[in-house]
Amino acid sequence: MSIRTYLIVSLASLVLLISAFLSFQSASIFIGAFHMASEDIMLKLSDEYPENGLTEQKVLNYHITTDWDKVPAQIKQHFPKPPIEEEELHTRFVDWNYISPPNHIYSLVFVKRDGMTIYVSKFKENLRQKIENEHDGGFFIDPMLVIILVGIAFFILFVITLLFVFKKVAQPMESLREWANQLTIDNINQPLPAFRFKELNALATLIHNNFNSLAASVEREKKFLSYASHELRTPIAVLRSNCALLEKVNATPSDKERMIRERINRASLTMKSMTETLLWLSRDDAEDMPIESVELGTIVKQSYEELSYLIAGKSIDVTVNVDKAQLVLAKTPATLVINNLIRNALQHTQQGSVELLLENDCLRIVNTESANHSEQFTSELGFGLGNQLIQNLITRFNWQFEKEIIDNQYRVTVCFNQSC
Repeated sequence: MSIRTYLIVSLASLVLLISAFLSFQSASIFIGAFHMASEDIMLKLSDEYPENGLTEQKVLNYHITTDWDKVPAQIKQHFPKPPIEEEELHTRFVDWNYISPPNHIYSLVFVKRDGMTIYVSKFKENLRQKIENEHDGGFFIDPMLVIILVGIAFFILFVITLLFVFKKVAQPMESLREWANQLTIDNINQPLPAFRFKELNALATLIHNNFNSLAASVEREKKFLSYASHELRTPIAVLRSNCALLEKVNATPSDKERMIRERINRASLTMKSMTETLLWLSRDDAEDMPIESVELGTIVKQSYEELSYLIAGKSIDVTVNVDKAQLVLAKTPATLVINNLIRNALQHTQQGSVELLLENDCLRIVNTESANHSEQFTSELGFGLGNQLIQNLITRFNWQFEKEIIDNQYRVTVCFNQSC
C-alpha cells in the first residue's frame, strides 16, 4: 500500500466517523430540543388549566383534565396506566424510521397542583398525510434527513478537498521520483528542477549531491582501472615476449632453470588475465563488441590448457567433455567468462575432481572437493575480481548464470543463448 492510499483511507475513515458522530449528536439535540419545548408548554398549561370549576378543557391541540378516565382514548391506548414520573414528558412515536417524521405521536404529562392531579396530553395521528396535504404534494425533507444529508455532504466535501490537496502534493512528488529515476552520470550537471515545496527541493538537492559524489567516485575508479590496465599491458607484453625469446635462445635449459621459466610464464599469464579483467570492468561499451560465429568447445579446451598449471601438485581429476556446436556471440567477453570460471574451479579445488561439460550453448562446471578441505572450499570459492567480472559481463549481455553449493560440491552453469 502506498503512503498516499494509506493517508487517504485513514483520514477519510476518521472524517466518516466524525461525521457520523456529529450527525448523531445533532439528531439527539434536535429530538431533545423538541422534547424540552413540548414539555415546557405542557407544564405551563398544567399551571393555568383547567380553569376553575372545570375538570376537562382543551386548549389548542392540548387536552387538560383532572380525571384520568377523561384522558383521550388514543393516549390511554399507549399509556394504559398513569405514568409514575411527575412533571416529566412521556412520548410515544409510532411508525417512525428516523429519516422521516413519525406517523403518530402521543405525549402525556401529569402534575399535582392544589391537591389535584392534572393530566396534559396531546396526540397527532396520520401526520405524514397531513404534511403532504399542507405542502400540496410538494417536496418536503424531514429535519433528521437534513442532518444526515449535511453529514454526507460534509464527508464528500472533505474527501474531494483531500484528493485535491494530495493531487497538488503528489504531482511534485511524482516529478521528483521521475527525475531521480532518470538521473544519470550524463545529465548530473543539468540544473535542478523546482518541485514547488521547499522540503522536496531540499530532498532533490540531497539526492543530487549524493549521486554526484557517487558518480565522481565511480569515474575516478573507472579512470584508475583503465589507466592501470593500459599501463600494465606493456610490461606484461614485454615479459611474455621475453619468455618466448628464452625458449628460442636456450630450448634445453636445466631442470632448475625450466622451473623458473615456468613460474615466470604462469605469473605473466595470470597478470595478463587480471589486466584484461581490470580493463573490462572499466568499459561501458561491452555491448558494442563484434558478434561472430564461435566454437565454444575450442575456447574451453584452450582455456583449460592455459590454466592447467593451477592444478600442479594437486590430486585432482579433470574431465573435459565438449561438443562442436557453433554459436553467434561476442567472443571476447565469452572467453573472459569461461577463463574466469575455469580459473575459479581449478584454483579453489585442492583435492577432488573438476568436470567441464559443454552442451550446445551451456557450460557446466562441477568441482568436488574432498572432505578434508570442504570448509576452505565453501568459504573461499566465488570471491575475488574474477567473480566480479563474471557478474558484470553476464549482466551486460543478458546471459543466464546459476551457481549452487551442495556439501563439498560447487556447480556453476552459464548459458550464452538460452535459459539454463
